[in-house]
Amino acid sequence: MTEILTTSLLHLLKPSIKVYLKNFYIKEIKISCCNLDSAVNELLSVLKLKFPEYICVTDAGNLVNAYRKSPELKTAINNSLMSLPDGRPISIFAGIKGIDNIDRVAGPDFMKKVFERTSGTGIRHFFLGDTENILSKLSADLKKNYDLQIAGFYSPPFGNWNSETDNLILDKIRKANADVIWVSLGGGKQEVWMNNNYRKLNKGVMIGVGAAYRFYLGEIKRAPKIFQRLGLEWFFRLIQQPGKMFKRYLTTLPFFIIYIIQDLFNKNKHDNPIH
Repeated sequence: MTEILTTSLLHLLKPSIKVYLKNFYIKEIKISCCNLDSAVNELLSVLKLKFPEYICVTDAGNLVNAYRKSPELKTAINNSLMSLPDGRPISIFAGIKGIDNIDRVAGPDFMKKVFERTSGTGIRHFFLGDTENILSKLSADLKKNYDLQIAGFYSPPFGNWNSETDNLILDKIRKANADVIWVSLGGGKQEVWMNNNYRKLNKGVMIGVGAAYRFYLGEIKRAPKIFQRLGLEWFFRLIQQPGKMFKRYLTTLPFFIIYIIQDLFNKNKHDNPIH
């Protein structure tokens, strides 16, 4: 009870965090105007404040699902400290609209860059999600390649959780004194979970990275650079995982294309104000 009251008091005293990145909106869903370096710089600046926040990595699929199906996901993305443009189609669209200082920020790239920038700094990393086997491989790799302060790992039960599981996870993060909390629970679920729970911490920035652990480890192969530059990484992943990805792409990518066409012919231009 004392810990909950203390956390609540900290939030009342919390200063307004100034985010220097601008945002624009596609179908009322926030996208931050950033590239890989500016996103990492923003994270490192916020970490110095020692208050809880969370970051979403938003691709076309999450954007479509947030707009069409899930008010909770829409709220989670729009309430986040940053909504990183994960997907070449989003950054290409921004370029067509004349929006500056934006490039694709993929979850695995962001994660690796943060590892590089925080190696040897004492910033503490906690890894939530995926299987114990993946977390064990990740631990071995990080110890080999970086001088990171590892606060902990936790592979939670699959499926929907109750409040007891939430409290168990949050207690582990608090006791670990984590600064960066990597959250790999799957797109949609992780964003809503972070929004529902980040305020219960007294510090730490949660970052929802989906399957980034597996991309980082090479368990899922990244597309060749030419595919990434052309915005075709989705096609490469479809070839790798047709059973998993076909339905996901079929129910999201056509809608994203429609949204982009609608916006380009929208004379009022009110859908994506920059601020």
